[in-house]
Amino acid sequence: MKLLIAATLFSSMTMASEHNCSLQLKDDLVINQSQVELKRGDESLWRINNQGALWINGKAVDTDRATSANLQQYQAGLRDSAKDTVVLVADALEMANTAVSRVMEQFGVDTTDQASTLNAALSHMRNNIDQVVYRDGDDITIHGSKMDRIGNGFDEEMSKAVEESMAEITGNVLMMVGKAMAGGEGTFEQRMQAFETKMDKFGEDLDAEMNAKGDALEARGQQICSKLQTLDSLEQQIQTQVPQMAKFDVISVDGDEDSVASLQF
Repeated sequence: MKLLIAATLFSSMTMASEHNCSLQLKDDLVINQSQVELKRGDESLWRINNQGALWINGKAVDTDRATSANLQQYQAGLRDSAKDTVVLVADALEMANTAVSRVMEQFGVDTTDQASTLNAALSHMRNNIDQVVYRDGDDITIHGSKMDRIGNGFDEEMSKAVEESMAEITGNVLMMVGKAMAGGEGTFEQRMQAFETKMDKFGEDLDAEMNAKGDALEARGQQICSKLQTLDSLEQQIQTQVPQMAKFDVISVDGDEDSVASLQF
């Protein structure tokens, strides 16, 4: 029973991916309706507006028509990928919250008390993400300089929260077993079988629901990955056309061990 509960909780927290596409950021990507900008603190490293005009270190860079078209497409692609990523992260957290709430409700745990450690772990993760990925309407800032904070200590915190809540859940399960055995129709064995069937059905239904949602999130992650693959090729073209951009490698398809932090799909 403990393994079933723990597995149900963690199934919503982990989505195994065969893909390896990422935004590799050491600095901050600032996006609004008119431009995309890479910043280091208050310093602008590069800036591209909707018309494909480019500034590096605050100075305008002359480009030909083909390069401007690539830059225009590049900043638009970064904007779209960032928006999709923000929504995907929010939906993944919502899925985790749903799994935790369903388990706590099913086993009669007071979510304002005994489940507080689980809620606190999820809240901590959400706060970490809010510090890294910030959205205000169509304005998005991805703080690459803070990205290593996203999962900082989360696995350990979540494991501890599950362990602390397990005693309460186990106690409630025993009480539920006692009530099922004391009342109801049929023999003791029939009532025990009915209770076991009920618990199995809950686990199977929740697992199926979380798997379906996880598969949908995974598919959306693959869509973002495909966009990043296209952008990676475009980024390489731009770096050839504008050699000064080569040191600002924002997108990686196969992974980059030299990068400090990343959002992966």
